[in-house]
Amino acid sequence: MEQEQLEYTPTTFDIETQSRNIQILKTVIPYVNSSSQKNFALMVKFLELRNVASLFNEEPVSLSMCSTDDPSEKRMQLLNDIKKFCTPAEQDSIDMMLTAFQMFSSYDMFMHTPDSE
Repeated sequence: MEQEQLEYTPTTFDIETQSRNIQILKTVIPYVNSSSQKNFALMVKFLELRNVASLFNEEPVSLSMCSTDDPSEKRMQLLNDIKKFCTPAEQDSIDMMLTAFQMFSSYDMFMHTPDSE
C-alpha cells in the first residue's frame, strides 16, 4: 500500500504548546551524537509536557474552539478540522458523513418546525 505524504499542519494544541525554541531543539536532535540523542529527545519532550501542564493551569484554558453549544455543529466542526490530516480517500469519507449529518439536521429541523396557523 502506498503511503501518501500529507503536508504538516499544526493543530491548535500544537500551536499552544510549542515554541520556536522547542522547534529549534527538535531540529537539532538528528545532529546530536547517537549516544546523546535519546536523552536530548526526552528533554525536548519534557519541555513540551511542561508547556502542556502550564497551559491547563491558566484560566480559562484557551483550547476551546467551538463557538457553539450545539452538539451537531461541534461534530461538524470537529470532522472538518480532522479532515486536514486525512488522506484524500479519508477526506471523501468524512465529506459523506458531513453530508449525511447535514441531511439529518435539515430533516430534523423540518419535522420539528411548529406549524404556523
